[in-house]
Amino acid sequence: MHNGTGNGDPEPEAWTRIRRQARIQRITKRHPFLSVGLPFLVAVVGGSFVLLLTQETKYEVRDKRIQNLSMDEALPPRRKFDIQEEYFRMKSKGDWNGSWEPRRVPRAAEDEPVFDRYDK
Repeated sequence: MHNGTGNGDPEPEAWTRIRRQARIQRITKRHPFLSVGLPFLVAVVGGSFVLLLTQETKYEVRDKRIQNLSMDEALPPRRKFDIQEEYFRMKSKGDWNGSWEPRRVPRAAEDEPVFDRYDK
């Protein structure tokens, strides 16, 4: 890139570009926040806005899908609860045979509560 004078100097536009780059390098050397901290903050804030928009879209789609469902489709069918019916259903399954009683599970002496050890 010669300007035709034959002295080998770069074109004036190239000089302005070089000066501009040198000025930017001096400023970022004096203030490292501009080269490291500012891009980091822009990425964090920008990322939070992107996540916010995607979450809004997700919930809007879900709300539209739920609004389109009728009440019968939204809730599963429920049967009426009857204590006597539950009793017979459990008894027929074998979960409960009617002879159940609460019993204490034997524990090792070191597992017993502290206040019981010293009362004797």
